Amino acid sequence: MKTTTLSQQSGDNTHSRKVNRSNRESSLSTKYHIYQSEYKWYFIGVITRILWTLVYPQRGYIHPDEFFQGPEVVFDDFFRTNLTRTHEFNPTAPLRSVAILYLLYGLPVSILSWLSSIFHWSTIPFHLKLIFPRSVILFLSLCTDIFFHRLIKIFYPNFTSKQQGIIMNYYGIAHVTLVFFTRTLSNSFEAFLFLALIYLINLNVSSLLSIAINSPNENTSDTSSDQNSIQTITQTTVTDWYLTLTSSAIGFICALGIFNRPTFPAFAIVPLIYWFTHILPTINHSFRFQLLLSRTISFIVGSFILTSGLLILFDSYYYNNGFSFTFDLKNRLIICPLNFILYNIDATNLDKHGLHPPWLHFIVNATILFGPLHLCVILWGAFQLLNFKLYRQVMIDRLSQIFQRRPTTNEQSLQLTSSLLAYLYLVPFIPLSTFPHQEPRFLLPLLFPLILFIVPLLITHNLHKIIFRLWVAFNIAIAILYGHMHQGGLLPALQHIHDYPLSTAKNVLFADDLNKRILVTYHTYMPPGYLIKRMSKLEVNKTLDTIIIDLQGTKRENLDRTIKDIFNRHSISNIQVFVVLPGTCRTDLIHLKQQKYTFDLIEQFGFHLDLDHNAFEEPYHVKDGGTTYQWLQTIWNRYKLDVYQVTHG
Repeated sequence: MKTTTLSQQSGDNTHSRKVNRSNRESSLSTKYHIYQSEYKWYFIGVITRILWTLVYPQRGYIHPDEFFQGPEVVFDDFFRTNLTRTHEFNPTAPLRSVAILYLLYGLPVSILSWLSSIFHWSTIPFHLKLIFPRSVILFLSLCTDIFFHRLIKIFYPNFTSKQQGIIMNYYGIAHVTLVFFTRTLSNSFEAFLFLALIYLINLNVSSLLSIAINSPNENTSDTSSDQNSIQTITQTTVTDWYLTLTSSAIGFICALGIFNRPTFPAFAIVPLIYWFTHILPTINHSFRFQLLLSRTISFIVGSFILTSGLLILFDSYYYNNGFSFTFDLKNRLIICPLNFILYNIDATNLDKHGLHPPWLHFIVNATILFGPLHLCVILWGAFQLLNFKLYRQVMIDRLSQIFQRRPTTNEQSLQLTSSLLAYLYLVPFIPLSTFPHQEPRFLLPLLFPLILFIVPLLITHNLHKIIFRLWVAFNIAIAILYGHMHQGGLLPALQHIHDYPLSTAKNVLFADDLNKRILVTYHTYMPPGYLIKRMSKLEVNKTLDTIIIDLQGTKRENLDRTIKDIFNRHSISNIQVFVVLPGTCRTDLIHLKQQKYTFDLIEQFGFHLDLDHNAFEEPYHVKDGGTTYQWLQTIWNRYKLDVYQVTHG
């Protein structure tokens, strides 16, 4: 029999460890390569989100609310620059909770304020004012990606990594993810809260049912049973703590959702019903479980009440300029969601924002946001209706089981999961469509249940490849449209004016006394004041007063009157006057030019697509015999935003 020395054994062990380590590294490298290829489009989307937020910020302007119901208010409070306050922030009956705004944007704005003091900036750079608030939404969207991926694994545990990657690819390349989920819209934050609620309710229900199933039998007394009971109690203690955490988070998120946008219950109703109907059958369980269930409910309700109370106190303190509201709670206590509901009940108020038919959300707005996938849902619904008689009993049974305990068979589980996700997507349309004012961004939270519902069906029917090609083409087009072209010249124009030298038309520097820079915008969206005004903690910043005159889509006569009033009221020597208007409105300046007003074209910014002021109605004017290049040049110049400096005399 052969013998081995200690050194030989040691060498063999070392060689074995090296081989095992090499095999593990090779395995990890292979898994990473597969994972990377399966999630390719999702990672492309993540990189695009980061670049379009931090490096090359999106120039498109979706809606004024992304500025005026967000960073504008917080910047104004920090720097006291007398910015625009929309009607939602009227102190007598505010519709928006300022506590939510400070929760989201208080930190980035305070960091900018601190940096301006440390580095003695005469003004905070335009780029930083734009990207700092957006970076918060970007961070939340990346956190939401984690929740979304975990929900895929929860809802479809039998899907392969490749199939799960397909679902993530659909989500990652969506224009809603690339554009809307990087903007400071309250709808984007509402979407993040909606997905977090679905995830937390699923964890909460799983924890409760796990405790109910694994709770020890109180009638057994043998030794093995006692040992199993000790082990079960130890596991239950951990689950108990987990249950408390998720219960508190559910109440917290529901409160944030309602104070962020009072439409949040329209999305939360299905997850909450799902939670209630899952827990209802366990009420008659053991006495210990009943106590645990009571504590769970108390944590959800208590967390909701506590969070709501803190938000109400913050808003009341803010809008009353102190604690004076404590002496008259009935008249001075501010409950923003209640004011929001009362405001929207009045049809005359909604008429100011536009009235729409009830079908607009489902037929038009959802198609604009979700394109091919929403059309697939419509086709799926039509098929279900046509075959209702054939599958009626099956559908009724599935409807009765959807909010009960999960079945044991994988096929039934997949069917009921699909039905639940269909309800998560379709049910919110009902309450949202009852409001006569409807915009596509109100449907942003529905992206998550839509993809979780329809994409697995496409995978099981082997249709996902064809639809994915349509999905990519659709989302690239809409992402460019909303992310960079829609009102795409306004933000670059504001940056150009923000950084424009402080001099008169004769290039003489301003004196140290208070001077004015006046910006007139014509046929554009409202310019955000915090982006155009010079902000700093230094006193030198006070020497320049920037006045914004937003003429919106007014007539040419109002533009003429405004320019004349400016030069009649202010001294020519210490003001700068800028006019910003789209290329389609250049002819509106002819009348002013004839009255000795000089319009120096400083810069043009494009592509500026103005979909709100009928940019396609006016005909093209191309000289006869013009080449194709000249024709294209005419179109290109037409869809630019012009920046003029105006002088008189």
